[in-house]
Order: sequence, then structure tokens, then C-alpha cells
Amino acid sequence: FTSHGLGIIEIKRMPVCARQLRRRKREVLQSLKHGIERLLLVIISITLCCMVVLMLWQGFTRYVLATPALFTEETLRFTMIWMALLGSAYCFGSRKHLSLDLLVFLGPMWWRKGLAMLNGLISIAFASFTMLIGGWGASMSAMAQLSPIMQIPMGMVYLAVPVSAGLIILLQALNIILIGLGQLAPVEEVQETV
Repeated sequence: FTSHGLGIIEIKRMPVCARQLRRRKREVLQSLKHGIERLLLVIISITLCCMVVLMLWQGFTRYVLATPALFTEETLRFTMIWMALLGSAYCFGSRKHLSLDLLVFLGPMWWRKGLAMLNGLISIAFASFTMLIGGWGASMSAMAQLSPIMQIPMGMVYLAVPVSAGLIILLQALNIILIGLGQLAPVEEVQETV
């Protein structure tokens, strides 16, 4: 091999390495997205199981022991708030939220990609300004207020809003990138069941 020959071999290998690097980046983005979604599902499932146990305990103490546990109602309310907001972040990430896709199906693929990415950007803007900034302000201003029974700061409960907003922003950004790279369909086809 001559140095000229090695130069040609190196030039031929560059595009292959670049393609492999791009493919690896897409795989990392997809695995990050799926990892966050799985973590959210685990947290939501554990929260739901805890809520069932608390509800059963509340019923047992109220009807069998005739002295209801006071903390269960408040705990159930707070865990329901966290579960609902984390569930909304999961729905945005997995694109299982309620959406109207009529306009998306009317156009060609570039139209579908563009509208799906615009939808993601609008969702990010809403989550950023309303949920993240507004939710952070609400939770920080409520830190001095304590819950009546458990005496925890109400700001900890309201913190669910900016946390879910951060997850929505992250998952929507990953969706936009994956749609742009062609790794995620702009809109999932609806499967009709009879």
C-alpha cells in the first residue's frame, strides 16, 4: 500500500463511519425516549398501587375500626395529582394524548412531518411558559403554606406541574428530532376495531 492508496481507503471509510455515527445517535435518542417513558410507567404504576393500598386502608379503618385514618384522604389527593401530571407527560411522549389528526392526513408526507413538528413546538411552548414558568412560580409561592393534616408544604404538591412540564418538553423535543430524522412516523395510523 502506498500513502496515496491509504488516503483513498480512508476517504472511502469516512462516509461509512459518518453513517454509523448518525445511526448510533438515532439509536441513543430512541433508547433515551423509551427509557424515560418506561421510567414514567413504572412510577405511575407504583403510585397507582400505593393509592389502591391507601384506599383499602381508609375503607378498613373507617368501616371496620370505626376510626378513619385522617392522612389517607389527603395523601390520595396529592398522589392523584402527581400521577395525573406524570401520566400526561407519558402521554405526550408516547403520543397517546387526544389529538385531531384530520389536517395531517390530508397532505403528503412533508406536510405530515411539518404539522407534527409544529404541533410539538406548540406543545413545548405551552409547557414552557404556562406549566414550567407558571407552575414553578405557583409552587415556590406555596412553600410556606402547609397542608392541613400532614403538614407538608403545598409547594411540594404543586411541584408536580413544573416537573411534568420538564418531562413534556424533553419528550416532545425528542419526538420532533426523531420525526425530523425519519425514525418516528409523524402520525400513527388509526386501527379501527369492529
